[in-house]
Amino acid sequence: MTRYRFWGGLDTIGGNIVEILTGQARVICDFGLSFSGEAANHPDGMPLTEQLIIDGSLPAIPGLYDTEGFRSDAAGTVHEKMPQTAIFISHLHLDHMGGLPHLPEGTNVYLSKEAYRLYSILVEAGEEQPARVSLSPVGDNETVTVGDIRVTFKASDHDTPGSSALFIETDDMKLIHSGDLRLTGNRPENVISWVKEAERWQPDVLMLEGTSYSSDRTDNQSASPATEKELIKSLETLLRDETEAIVFINPYIRNIERMKDVAEAAERSGRMMVFEEPYARVLKTFHPDLQLAVLKETVIGDAISEKTIPLHELSEHPGRFVLQNSYPNIRFVEEFDWGIYCHSNGEPLGTYDPRYADMLARLEKHHFRFTEMGTSGHAGQMDLIAIAEVIGAGVTVPWHTLRPQVFHQELQLADVPTFLPKAQVWYGKETAEKEAELPVHTR
Repeated sequence: MTRYRFWGGLDTIGGNIVEILTGQARVICDFGLSFSGEAANHPDGMPLTEQLIIDGSLPAIPGLYDTEGFRSDAAGTVHEKMPQTAIFISHLHLDHMGGLPHLPEGTNVYLSKEAYRLYSILVEAGEEQPARVSLSPVGDNETVTVGDIRVTFKASDHDTPGSSALFIETDDMKLIHSGDLRLTGNRPENVISWVKEAERWQPDVLMLEGTSYSSDRTDNQSASPATEKELIKSLETLLRDETEAIVFINPYIRNIERMKDVAEAAERSGRMMVFEEPYARVLKTFHPDLQLAVLKETVIGDAISEKTIPLHELSEHPGRFVLQNSYPNIRFVEEFDWGIYCHSNGEPLGTYDPRYADMLARLEKHHFRFTEMGTSGHAGQMDLIAIAEVIGAGVTVPWHTLRPQVFHQELQLADVPTFLPKAQVWYGKETAEKEAELPVHTR
């Protein structure tokens, strides 16, 4: 009999980890961190992995870690041999894969081909911590068999390459891990395709991300562009209106399509886009035909581009350039009398990060106008409900949200069978059906 339990992500954005277990095998979907990955208090001699388990940053999944050198039984005690185990990663954001460096050498980890490609270049560029696991790239619609569990990757759309929904099938159960998704990106057809397939497949359980339910619907209706296309239009308007100012833009290095679209928008606007070396290296991997300029001050060793531009040239002719800027290089604003800083979902990600206030203070000190120019990588609330309705799973589990109760209630109002699971509690097909409450208006 198939059982599943949740190790994280039930009331957080990120760190969502679910374990599926049969008599022959165990599959764990996603292995991210909800936190920075640094222990708050790291006693001398205690392995970092053990301390993160104690802190609650990593799940205490029995039989998963190499516990040699641990001072405690923080990772649980195992009195029986654990079944064949594999990890499946839906996409390459830290809150879904940041725990990989803490897994034992040789752990089998599967991810899409595009995600594998991104991981490899991020490690090479020094932007990702290498892991000792055995990584295997998987094609779209390709199925990986682990014992009697079959996992199929379905291309989805999020703000990083290779995002996937995971269709998980055992001899007596069908589950879907939605991963993170949206319908406002460059490939909404990917999401529509797997949702229609899921409707035909008739899963017993749909685990659906609910990031947009972390705030009120009206709070989501900000001045930021709603879609990727609208974001690029906003940038082009700014570049057209502000012909004399240097424009900095801070994107997330894993959002490859955003960086490509920004570079092309700058070129259409008559400006040269200049990238920091690691960002240029990552972007060039996915778009080798792009002619990229690199900021000289960020080059270490051999430059990826023959066109390197020193910072003083940008400061002498600010209206000719757009400069990609990461937070560690925020000091570059000091070279300019004034300018415009576009925060485009780069780090620091939000006001909850202490670095965000520091960024704003530095920009104000150096007379930079700050503007948010990002858009969400997550589906809106109405889109999520529509997806749940179309798929019609036996039960839909809301997670990856700060307010699962609100998402849960909205699902009930839409007559979608749903329940709020508890962490580390085993559920099966019949258990979940019993837990699923009637819609509120039919009680």
